[in-house]
Amino acid sequence: MRTARTGAVRWREFGAGAAAGCAATIVVFLLRLVTGVPTPDEALTEWIVGRLPFPVFAWLLGMFQHAAKPLGFGLTVVLTLVGCGAGGLAFGWALRAPRRPRRFPPVAAAVATAVVLAGVLVLFLRAAGSGATLAAGLVAPTLPLAVAGVVYGLLLTRWIPRTASAGAREVVGRPGGSPAAAPLARRRLARRSVLLAAALGCAVWVVRWVAEAPSGTRRLASEVTPNDQFYQVSKNYPFDPTVDRATWSLEVAGLVATPIRLSYAEFVRAAPAVERYHTLECISNEVGGDLIGNAKWKGVRVRDLLALAGVRPSATTVVWRSADGYRESVPLAIAMDPDSLLVYEMNGVALPEKHGAPLRVLLPNRYGMKQPKWLTGIELSRLDIMGYWERQGLSKAGIVKTQSAFLDAAPGAGAVVALAGWAFAGRRGIARVEISADGGTSWIPASVKAPLGAGCWQWWTAAWHAPAPGAYVLTVRAADAAGVLQPGTFRRLPDGAEGHATVRVRVPG
Repeated sequence: MRTARTGAVRWREFGAGAAAGCAATIVVFLLRLVTGVPTPDEALTEWIVGRLPFPVFAWLLGMFQHAAKPLGFGLTVVLTLVGCGAGGLAFGWALRAPRRPRRFPPVAAAVATAVVLAGVLVLFLRAAGSGATLAAGLVAPTLPLAVAGVVYGLLLTRWIPRTASAGAREVVGRPGGSPAAAPLARRRLARRSVLLAAALGCAVWVVRWVAEAPSGTRRLASEVTPNDQFYQVSKNYPFDPTVDRATWSLEVAGLVATPIRLSYAEFVRAAPAVERYHTLECISNEVGGDLIGNAKWKGVRVRDLLALAGVRPSATTVVWRSADGYRESVPLAIAMDPDSLLVYEMNGVALPEKHGAPLRVLLPNRYGMKQPKWLTGIELSRLDIMGYWERQGLSKAGIVKTQSAFLDAAPGAGAVVALAGWAFAGRRGIARVEISADGGTSWIPASVKAPLGAGCWQWWTAAWHAPAPGAYVLTVRAADAAGVLQPGTFRRLPDGAEGHATVRVRVPG
């Protein structure tokens, strides 16, 4: 009987700790929305993802696509709640300890439990080198951690003693428990059900928030992608930074003659403005996928800004630093390219928050991973660094590959199918686009529109005449300006997708 009672009490203590963790997690997320301070769960997720073996990382990304981030973050929250449940067990043990002083304050034990949990997490992450999110909010005690700890500790103080006493009463005298314990159990169940429902509601909101973020979308219906349809990818789980233009500044330091720091107004006036169209594509984009977009950007040339600081002859590398802790580097020669920009406007309006406000990098012929958002610093160095995604196993150079895709395949009168889509090869440009209806045995040419600018995707159209009614699978491929065809064998990471996009059409009789 004692063993059964002890086991029941332990489970109740674990459940009470997990429920208190739910409440503390909700508080942390509410404070995250108000203060912008990163949460421990964000740091922990980043640490876990950063240590996944590349085959596992690539498989998860390929399998879950846009759902990979919310799924990973959700699993991290579950791990946190398991830790909070363990904290409930520890607190219960402290209350039952035979050498505990008679007046041992339960509040002190509960708060100590919360502090230990938070402190262990912070110390673990700092020792593990999860610098990005931690640097922003976890290197020292913060308001969210303190408030969450108090909430967690007070709830443990309220629930654990009752859990233990209720467990004892349920066993004494009868297998089913005493009638006096039933109202308490019902009230406890009601409270925890409310907390669980609130936690699940927050989880659903987070998943929907991430899943509904602009992802390039399959609504790419125009050559210039509207800002709200432009794809958005970042390393952050699940919140991106919010940077105040009024207090933001850009530092240029390292191997320069004169380090400088510019406010937003000073940056805009620092060098002549440049406007141009530019296509961005994510290195994780699928064959014919939607993680690509084209916009008109306004900013200043990187080389003009660097000229203000004076680049020392020993500098060979430009290191970008962002507000979310993201770091990336490129050879100095790429940064000095006249098409390399630091942009603050997108399609005629101030750069949107999700696309890197107030400042982001644009580079020719490179995937988005080499072009950081929320830029806060530029460092000139003689040393190369491994960027965030490169440490995950992705390409160091990040040079865009030739891609093509279908956007429309509409059967019309007389067995004619109107086809349209895009092709992209960076600044190399597109020489031709071809369509096949027989699995690549034969190809027909499409009409390719001139790009809006160097380094932009190109729209193409074609009219295919079906030989007879029925179902067909059409394939598209492109060749760059040098005549090099995009590979037909499917391959994705680590250096960009390869393969031919297809579309299924049914021609009516």
